[in-house]
Amino acid sequence: MPPEEAAMDPEITIRPLKPEDTEAAAAIAVAAWKPIFAHFRSVLGDEMYDICYPDGYEVIKAAQVRGACRGEGGALVAVAEVGGQVVAFISYYPHRTASTAEIGNNAVHPEWQGRGIGPRMYEFVFDQLRTMSVRVVRVRTGGDPAHAPARRAYEKAGFQVSLPEVTYYREL
Repeated sequence: MPPEEAAMDPEITIRPLKPEDTEAAAAIAVAAWKPIFAHFRSVLGDEMYDICYPDGYEVIKAAQVRGACRGEGGALVAVAEVGGQVVAFISYYPHRTASTAEIGNNAVHPEWQGRGIGPRMYEFVFDQLRTMSVRVVRVRTGGDPAHAPARRAYEKAGFQVSLPEVTYYREL
């Protein structure tokens, strides 16, 4: 089915996270971030990468997502479900003292990418945030080639203004 048809597929349901969705969200994150961390390894080299991620990216990324699913830092999480299977997730953080929010970790499982699920998740979150009187939402991503699909997705979702950020590494 072409992505534009899948975007209208009534079988795709976006809903708030249930506690039993947590491990599926963590597994999706690990699968979706695999090419990003492979790129990090190629840039940093094996030695520096292993120092920075001694337990592997899988442990770190899964822990971040599990924390968001528990509501750490005020996180709210939604999932996309197809036929009873969680295929994507998105975490977001409304700031209680301002009319702003931030989208955190979010991903569509690689097997489900390109079917219009990401845009539907963003619109779900935008609708939720509007009900909270949020006026500005931000999202952060990498500027490296491995993050190009994320940047395209955010731009497609209407994010237009960006502030550049640079991360440097130095071995001691």
